[in-house]
Amino acid sequence: MTSAQYDVLIIGAGVAGLNAGRLLAEAGRRVAILEARNRIGGRIWTESVSLGESPLPLPVELGAEFVHGLPPETWSLIKQAGLNTFEMDGPPFWFDGSRLMETNEQPGPAEGVLEEMAQWAQSQPRGQDLSFAEYLQGQALDDLTARAAVNYVEGFNAADQRRISVAALAKQQAAEDAIDADRLFRLEAGYAALPNFLAEKFVAAGGTLILGATVKKIAWNRGAVSVQTAAADGYLPHHSSQAVITVPLGVLQAQTIEFVPRPTEVLLQANRLEMGAVVRLTLVFKRKFWDPRMSFLLAPGESPPTWWTLAPHEAPLLTAWAGGTKAASLLKLITADGDASALCDLSLSTLAKMFALPLSDVRQMLSSWHMHNWQSDEYARGAYSYVHVGALDAPEKMRIPVEDTLFFAGEHTDVSGHWGTVHAALAAGECAADQIMAGSRMRD
Repeated sequence: MTSAQYDVLIIGAGVAGLNAGRLLAEAGRRVAILEARNRIGGRIWTESVSLGESPLPLPVELGAEFVHGLPPETWSLIKQAGLNTFEMDGPPFWFDGSRLMETNEQPGPAEGVLEEMAQWAQSQPRGQDLSFAEYLQGQALDDLTARAAVNYVEGFNAADQRRISVAALAKQQAAEDAIDADRLFRLEAGYAALPNFLAEKFVAAGGTLILGATVKKIAWNRGAVSVQTAAADGYLPHHSSQAVITVPLGVLQAQTIEFVPRPTEVLLQANRLEMGAVVRLTLVFKRKFWDPRMSFLLAPGESPPTWWTLAPHEAPLLTAWAGGTKAASLLKLITADGDASALCDLSLSTLAKMFALPLSDVRQMLSSWHMHNWQSDEYARGAYSYVHVGALDAPEKMRIPVEDTLFFAGEHTDVSGHWGTVHAALAAGECAADQIMAGSRMRD
């Protein structure tokens, strides 16, 4: 079975792969993107949901949702695509186990702990690192503040506090401050509009997008790559001079793609990082039963512990979120065949408790619920990456090209402190494209 010869094959049509492909195709390279799913976007996945009598469907995110702050990688594309956005607004609320209250504390208890942690990390000798749990053990914090800090770190980073690096958290804190990451934006049309735009630009530049192409094997030597994808009648080969591998960290760690020969150093660095767990469940109601100004609802002692609305959008929608160890616990409620109704029941019970409403009333107001289990998704195997204690150098080492032939990119290869974000994936894709084009110029 024969196939076309390309300059570059890209594995994965998430935003890292799409951005790398677009830039390379626009530079005149013959590029194909191989994507295992029958859709593009990777861990960006937007569903359209009917909402009552509204003629317009409501975009509901199953994966990435927020544009965190003002990262130029994302905003330049949003402007190029002419996409409309809106900024999250409204006060956060706090549930302490018995009372629901508006909070205007600036900063909140968790943010205060992280600011002190960042200052502490800067004072430590270069190369010294602790887990966040180890750091907390040395601090004199009351139980509620410590629990809020753990809930924030585990929830935001999809991390286990016993494994995540304080050095990485400090780097992340500085990176977020530089882009005003406490400001949160959404795309009115849904986040999927961004990868859709990248795919359109890629195809318009002459790129080939192949869906339903699950990569099983990458055989390579310097300047020559052969990629085998699963097909109904066996394996279909694809050939190129170079390849960019943008599959999620969890897929690399699971070794579901066979490399011949193995790029040992890159895979070693991948195994030093962690793939985090997340549970997110979006509940669409017939009407709001919460304060219409509410943005976030933080309830560190409840399960799920973090909630948010679409404020200032009027849609009656609540998203429940848990990351890290709390997510791992909640994932046990999902059956082997993917039934998450027990998780939905627990979430409704938590809402009834926090808003002091009969559970039957909350159930009656529910219109629909939506979730995707990224942990059991064979093409993700987790939500997003975080840095294990002592592994702050691993993402940069993953970026080193392998004999100018294999290039690795994705949010897990971020070197700026923005792991786990869409803008990190975009930047990583651009980096891989730049590396390929720079190498080509050197050869010329």
